[in-house]
Amino acid sequence: METAFLFTSALLLIGLFLRARVRVLQVCYVPAAIIGGLLGLAVLQVGRSALVSGDWIPEQSALLVGEFRTWPGWLISVVFAGLFLDKPGRSLSENLGGAARQCIVVWIISLGQVAIGLLAVLLIIQPLGLGPFGGDVPVYVSQLIEAGFVGGHGTSAALGRVWERMGYPEAQDLAFFMATVGLIYSVVSGMVFVNLGVRRGWTRAGQVRESLVTGVETGSRDSIGLGRVSAEVLDPLVFQGLILGAAFAAGLALQALVGLVYDGLPLFMFTLLGGWLVRDAMRLLGIADLIDPDTVRRLVAAAMEFLIVAAIASLNLVVVAKAIVPLSVLLVVAFVWTGICLVYVGRRLLPPEHWFELGIINYGMSTGVTATGLMLLRIVDKDLDSGAAENYALGGALSFPFVGGGVLTFAAFPFMIQGLGVGITACILVAATLAMFGIGLVIARNRST
Repeated sequence: METAFLFTSALLLIGLFLRARVRVLQVCYVPAAIIGGLLGLAVLQVGRSALVSGDWIPEQSALLVGEFRTWPGWLISVVFAGLFLDKPGRSLSENLGGAARQCIVVWIISLGQVAIGLLAVLLIIQPLGLGPFGGDVPVYVSQLIEAGFVGGHGTSAALGRVWERMGYPEAQDLAFFMATVGLIYSVVSGMVFVNLGVRRGWTRAGQVRESLVTGVETGSRDSIGLGRVSAEVLDPLVFQGLILGAAFAAGLALQALVGLVYDGLPLFMFTLLGGWLVRDAMRLLGIADLIDPDTVRRLVAAAMEFLIVAAIASLNLVVVAKAIVPLSVLLVVAFVWTGICLVYVGRRLLPPEHWFELGIINYGMSTGVTATGLMLLRIVDKDLDSGAAENYALGGALSFPFVGGGVLTFAAFPFMIQGLGVGITACILVAATLAMFGIGLVIARNRST
């Protein structure tokens, strides 16, 4: 872990230097964490390859990759633990309206990914004989988009075991490939959409700060935080870290409690609620002013920087060459669908005050992982104060347990496709997607009147 921390720190410093000096990186608004993560990915891939002689370097590279893969899960939870802490004036109820609309959009994205996978198999892959290994199209191919994109590597691993029991042991490798390509595409295409959003005025900021171009602040600088306790007794930064730690611990306790009934919800949902509980508990005790929002915000941002580098540097780039043709078809239709969900569905259904901010989180999640969505969000909402991140997490309570790695993903869709066939299942899910879009339109219109 020490080596991983030092390696990540070096990558972030190199990323900052390159951002400040390389014009193309400035034009594309590429964050230092993305630059550092890509450099780390290249170094670790070379280190693990046969191009390096001896056993020590490949072994150390593999150990670093293994360490990095443990970071994103708990670092995301740290980020969400601080989201309510640094906004003392916003209550949970104030986010429920946006959370409901967010929930609808996630269902549309997820159901749509399965539906378009089914349609791609029915209309393109199957008629042209593009099965993964030259034969018939297996049942799992229709679900690879959902498994790899909105699901990710964790869902791919879990769903791979379901497919293996159904007689398809190769399915997990193909899902991992989809998840890896989706994660890389998420960063690249997400930056394109962020640039488009900034230039077209879709973001709350509406304009590009000079420091966003160069990466270096000039002129007068604001303090990043205020001391709420005496430094002679306890360092103020440590004190804010303890508050953040309390929110994280409360989230762990909530997850354990809910896990007695249902064990499928991600930790970050509970740490978000943990931050809300800690903040309101301090308010009831009359000590809420001890929370310094700016310092908490910086701690959360620090977790995000390390999370992004770790997530990118530890990517698995193994290519499943035999299935590249059908996978390419699925990738193209998935790229089109996720873009439509951002610029068309999100713009019409999400809260208008931060539709792009919330939409870009969904885009990152639905092509890569939640961490990617939050990284993209921070470019246009650097302090995470738009309310989009809270809406995203709260909306997950009615979506994550069911789709994109929930009960329908594992217990319904595979057996529907196998039992009902591709055509009937496609009709059902297309109808369900359209119905959810109609419900979302009704909710959006009612909220605007």
